Order: sequence, then structure tokens, then C-alpha cells
Amino acid sequence: MYKIEPSNYLNPPQAAEYLGFSLSTLNNSRYSGLLGGVKSPPYIKLGKSIRYQRSTLDEWLSQFQEQNNTSQNIG
Repeated sequence: MYKIEPSNYLNPPQAAEYLGFSLSTLNNSRYSGLLGGVKSPPYIKLGKSIRYQRSTLDEWLSQFQEQNNTSQNIG
């Protein structure tokens, strides 16, 4: 049986803070499908509650590369 460990899941306000986005931006991403210019992270819906798995958010964040300066964005 699959068991949800509360410490592994974040509610939307916690997930927004964890990702560095406003809550409204994260909420809008569930409708638009985009967050930060890329496909938004998946979430779990339990009744009316929304939860984001911490490991899924880490994986989503890993697609972005660290930058040393703004000239790296050119090209």
C-alpha cells in the first residue's frame, strides 16, 4: 500500500517558497502548465488538497543551470 509521508510533501505555499515563486504564480501554473518558462512541476490532488512531492520539485529545479554572469544567457 502506498503511504504519503507528510514530510515529503509540500502544500502550495510551502512549494512556492521552496521554488522561489509567489503563491499566485505557482497556482496559475497549474492552469497554464508553465512555470518559469518551462512545463510546471507535477502535483498530487487529494480531494481538494494540492501537494507537491519534494523530490519532484528538486528534479524540476535541476533542469535549470547555474549562471556565473548574464552573458551566459546569450546565444
